[in-house]
Amino acid sequence: MHTVEKNNVIEKGKLESKSSDINSYTSILNLAIDSNKQKKATHKINRFFYSVGEHSFLFEQSLKVENVSLSAINNIPHTPEWCTGIVSVRGVIMPIVNMRLILKNEFKKVKNKNIDNNKGGNKTYYLMVEHKQHAPIILQIDALPEMINIKDFTYSKPLKSLPNWIEKTWKNTTSKLFEVNHDKLFNTIKNISN
Repeated sequence: MHTVEKNNVIEKGKLESKSSDINSYTSILNLAIDSNKQKKATHKINRFFYSVGEHSFLFEQSLKVENVSLSAINNIPHTPEWCTGIVSVRGVIMPIVNMRLILKNEFKKVKNKNIDNNKGGNKTYYLMVEHKQHAPIILQIDALPEMINIKDFTYSKPLKSLPNWIEKTWKNTTSKLFEVNHDKLFNTIKNISN
């Protein structure tokens, strides 16, 4: 067993140690620290996104997200237009939010924003999203989440005409991604229902 004191490594019970032992132990420790930093840096540039129409939206890394297949969706009368219905997942009842309808409402001020093109064809996918500030919710989207490395992307503040829950726009030569604040998005959805 070793203890570290002011960059010196001392074996417990012995006050003397060889300098080569100290150097090798310290270099191993430094390599481990550097390796951990590199893993964290790499992790930060790999992000998941989901698609609705031609738009791609980045998840925050703190969200819990699960792809769920729904067999029975219960329609509820007099619900907001965006609510496809409710569903029970492992005994928890959640609303299903049709993100196409949310985007049509939120992007109506933005020119040339095509929501109607379905990137995933005619398929619909459902994601259960757990946010620490909100009850779990199901998002109805067009394509399963994909991972992307954003190291070659540059970001900027979004246009003022975009919804307030889009915090950044990431771009490279071929793609554009919207950085979403899902707390603000879920609050917007709650306000639409009133």
